[in-house]
Amino acid sequence: MLRSLLLRVPPDERTEAIRAAVDSVGSGGTADIGLTVSLLPELLDDDLKQRLRARLLRLLEGGQTDLVRAVCAQDAVLQRDLLHQVAQRLASFAGEMHRQSPTDQAVPIENVMPLRESTPSTQSSATGRCEDDTGTIGHLLTFVKSADFSGVEPESFDRLFNAALVLLEHKAIIVSAGAHEGLASLFQASSHMLRAPHQLVWASLQRMLAQEHSRGLAYAIWLRWAFCENAELCVFLGRPYWDFLRQGLQYGDGERRKQCLAILKQSVAIAAGDESSMAKIYSREGGTTDRTAIVAQYDRFCTVFETIVLGRYLNQVIECEDDLGLLASPDSALQAEWLYTLLASALHPKLQDANRRFIGNWIMRSHFHPGTSEAFISFFRFTFLPWATQGSLFTSTLRKEAECLRCKHGDRLAGYIQHLLQHYSSHLAFTSLIVNVLLDLLVTRRSFAYANVYILEGLARAFDVSRTLALVAGELEKLASLASWAALPEVAGDHVFLRCLKLCRDNSSRTAGSVQSEHVVKLITRWNEIEALLDGTAGGGPPPGAVATWHSERSNRDVREDAAIELCHVFRIDLEQSLEPRDAEAKLLEIWTDLEYLEYPKRLLILFPGVLLDPKLAIETLDCEELSNSVVEMVRKLQFVSRSRTYLVSPLVLAVRHVVLALPATAAVLNVKQFILGYAEHLPEATVDLRLEDATSHVLQSIAPTFKALSYEYYFGPRATLGAAALLDMTSRLGSNCSDVLVSLLNDLLEPWTSQTVPPPTISPWKSTLQLQLALLCCEQVRSDVVIEGLLERLHYILSLEPLPRFRYLLTWMLVRIYIKHELLRAGLLSQLATKDHHANPKYVASLMKIAVMLASTEHADANFGSKLAAAMIPLAASSKIIIRHEAQWQFPMLMDIARSRSWHTITDNVAFVALDEYIRNLDLFEHPPLERLLDRFDPVKDHTLTNLVEGPWYGLDNTEEPICRREDLVDLYKRDAEHDNGLPPSCMPLGAPPAPIPATAASSEPPLPVDDPQRPLPASQPNDSRALQTKGSASTSTTLTPTPHLRPLHNNDLIVIASLVENPHNLGGLSRISEALGASALHLANPNVVTTKAFLSVSVASHLHLPILPLPIPALPSYLAAKRGEGWTVVGLEQTDRSLVLGSEGCKLPRKVVLVLGSERAGIPARVLAECGVLVEIEQRGVTRSLNVQTAAGVVLFEYMRQHGVGAR
Repeated sequence: MLRSLLLRVPPDERTEAIRAAVDSVGSGGTADIGLTVSLLPELLDDDLKQRLRARLLRLLEGGQTDLVRAVCAQDAVLQRDLLHQVAQRLASFAGEMHRQSPTDQAVPIENVMPLRESTPSTQSSATGRCEDDTGTIGHLLTFVKSADFSGVEPESFDRLFNAALVLLEHKAIIVSAGAHEGLASLFQASSHMLRAPHQLVWASLQRMLAQEHSRGLAYAIWLRWAFCENAELCVFLGRPYWDFLRQGLQYGDGERRKQCLAILKQSVAIAAGDESSMAKIYSREGGTTDRTAIVAQYDRFCTVFETIVLGRYLNQVIECEDDLGLLASPDSALQAEWLYTLLASALHPKLQDANRRFIGNWIMRSHFHPGTSEAFISFFRFTFLPWATQGSLFTSTLRKEAECLRCKHGDRLAGYIQHLLQHYSSHLAFTSLIVNVLLDLLVTRRSFAYANVYILEGLARAFDVSRTLALVAGELEKLASLASWAALPEVAGDHVFLRCLKLCRDNSSRTAGSVQSEHVVKLITRWNEIEALLDGTAGGGPPPGAVATWHSERSNRDVREDAAIELCHVFRIDLEQSLEPRDAEAKLLEIWTDLEYLEYPKRLLILFPGVLLDPKLAIETLDCEELSNSVVEMVRKLQFVSRSRTYLVSPLVLAVRHVVLALPATAAVLNVKQFILGYAEHLPEATVDLRLEDATSHVLQSIAPTFKALSYEYYFGPRATLGAAALLDMTSRLGSNCSDVLVSLLNDLLEPWTSQTVPPPTISPWKSTLQLQLALLCCEQVRSDVVIEGLLERLHYILSLEPLPRFRYLLTWMLVRIYIKHELLRAGLLSQLATKDHHANPKYVASLMKIAVMLASTEHADANFGSKLAAAMIPLAASSKIIIRHEAQWQFPMLMDIARSRSWHTITDNVAFVALDEYIRNLDLFEHPPLERLLDRFDPVKDHTLTNLVEGPWYGLDNTEEPICRREDLVDLYKRDAEHDNGLPPSCMPLGAPPAPIPATAASSEPPLPVDDPQRPLPASQPNDSRALQTKGSASTSTTLTPTPHLRPLHNNDLIVIASLVENPHNLGGLSRISEALGASALHLANPNVVTTKAFLSVSVASHLHLPILPLPIPALPSYLAAKRGEGWTVVGLEQTDRSLVLGSEGCKLPRKVVLVLGSERAGIPARVLAECGVLVEIEQRGVTRSLNVQTAAGVVLFEYMRQHGVGAR
């Protein structure tokens, strides 16, 4: 048509008409594309062609890139020439940018300026400020991004490439991002690149990598460059190349680390193929130089790094232990620096604490020591020690071993330090470096107090074992400085003090003849004096208080405390000689004033209860109300103080027990009931600081044999467990002389248990094992039949409610003992078992059976009772309730054993009973009972002991509480009683033999009950409580998710889901289902044949029949995504990185045309695919679990897309 029109124009006017048509190109928008294409054959002279190129260039600068791209697609020569002009324009902008800030550019100016003189228009444009042309530059780079470089001249290609390198560092994001996209396209056409541009790439990358603000962009470009066809990386594989990679791995975010791993794999593969580069990647100490083996070990390293640092799932991290051992072994070809990078990344504070602990413990457990390099010293100083000295690691690993409290982390740390110094004891320079690193950390006095204990302990143990180790003058001075550290806790301070002294003394003996400084000589002298005091050679024994203060000047506070202690001794002497109540009260108030003023100092606080509750003073309180009130108030305050100072519990309880049992009348005066209830409701637990001091005391005692005297008791007096034993024992003796107090105490103990809400909480702050232990001791001493009947009813009610096994055990114990003492009440038990309605509370019925069988084993039970019980258990053994049925089948053989031992022929001769017994005994579970069955056993006579009460096997029924005391504490208590010969009233319960070990058996079939009991019945439905059955949703029939009027209809072709990286067929089936349901246009899989598998079909429910499922192999994924970006789609990756937007937040607006990329279940999205993602999103999470299943996560994103862009019929 255009040709026909031109033929009608006179020849002398035809050129002008064509020129006018060229000048009008673009004024009609996309409608001019056909006109412009038709003009191309008519442009016969160079002037018209140049005019069209200039017009297209102006259109590009104005932002009409789609129009220009469409025109160039029809003429390769035109595109080549236009690219040449674009290259000149971009080179001019880059040159101007360099002139404005020449010191900030990595690429020399001569490499980016035009090689030939530019056109006048180009030169004039370049004279303006580069910052004013950001829009123009961005449009030009957009054209470069989608251009075809197949016919471009090498000169223009290099100019484009060099200009893009410079523009990467432009301040405007639109320019730097466009330069990045342009470089990505240029890298794909890397066959046009010469070596010189590659050298410029590396020079520019080094410049960008050295600056924090451009580092992320640099790694993204590096990744693309590493996979260029002719990059020739071998030329650049020097030390800086690997150092920058290690920095990216150690300090980068998840995306940068993935990029570095991909670059590392590619670089190692290239280096392994080049003889000159081999030495740069393998350890000369390794046992292999085989290229394949070296590449395999680096691949293993990348996999382990990805699993530990990027995957972060603890179970997968644990599985890497063997791989870590292999990589750290002497036979490993991996350079040690890479291992340090892995471990440093794994110990980074941002990683999950559980994973960091596993890696740190692996380092200590495996005695990690790959070499004597400075790199290891750097890792040890700046990575390992900052992690290993965190206070939480010490406080959370306090464990009891052989009745001693140990800090497991501290022991591991000390052992690791000891091993390092011993292993390298022949490398004196290296061990000196380690010692100085440790001492430098200690002398800063900034680390956790108890970390200093175990660091110094590890150093000292190595010094004790390795005779070649010796300390130099500078190290000894550091020790002398540590010895004067006064701010440490008492036991920790003594340990540091004594270890420093001993190290100085031992080093002096080892380096005889060397000159010692004055400070060191003083420390050695102090050590000898302390040793003499502890072994008794100095006479008089050790003084009280911290060892570090024995020869120190006393502070004013210490002097006042000593004076108050002396007042206590004088007060006791005065009591022996008779003291008026008013004088006694005055002296007590004087001591109490000092006690409060000094904020309850430890030595005075431990001594004062014995003074306050001296029996001689107690006699006076019975007749003097004022003195009595003062004493009661002081006892109340002391009990309150003991909540935070648990070392006061034992002295206080021992003093109260002593006076109450010696003078029963004081029980009412001192309100002993409230005293017992106070501890029953809240028995103080040792603070973390006190437990750490306890653990440190055992370490302190190991310094020398004479230090056994420096035990926990030396510093803090009797343990709180002795006080708990005294509390139980005092209660067990109240019935003899204080029966009224006892009954009142029992009522108050049981009242909250009977008035609790139904259903009751399994675990609650007000419910404790101690309450029921005390109640049991009270029950055993109640004698009134009237009280017993009411008590029995209350205990049955509590038993019917309580779900926790240990509470049920103690309640059963109480009920059995009541039935033993009151045989007439047993009839009610049998009648309850005979009832036919057992479905309301199966656990309660099971407990009743257990109680009845226990009673049958007692000496007063007869055949009549046994026969009625056996008859009642027959239907129970066939109950529809599994709890009842199992308990009956478990208890019935026990009843038969009792009948045979008692010759109850009415039972043993019954054929039905015998048959049922034989059947049950042949069951496998009966031969191999679960652990809880053995723990739950109770003989109402043999097991009725204080030993069983305080540390019986029943404590293992659940893990809610630890025993508050042990049999040894009761034995210790009785020894103290024997020394005073007090003539105490008898206990209601014998001590009993030491607990027998639990026989080995199958593991418990039930896990410990959590705080929220899953077996707790749901509350009854209320009239308005609707629990409708699940029905098909009606959302599919609605037109919008919300009534918001601005939402636009959804078009299926606007959203593509890429699941090529997903492997699990179940997940793929779920993705098919959710993609189809939420309106995706297509689903891409690595292998579409998966849709025929059973696993896929079980989840997809035919969704794949209504959704295009297309093949997209993983190797083709980057190129496919790049092509979609060129078509105007936005590639959105679902991945957790530092640049990810939180889905649903204000700043997260999903584009209209989206290609959604989903990562693999384990590794997420790999680096090369992440590089193609223009937007990354993540889902905000509140819980502990840090990830969602891939189909769930995809559903959230699809729903958010649907919410933003509307829902409509497809």
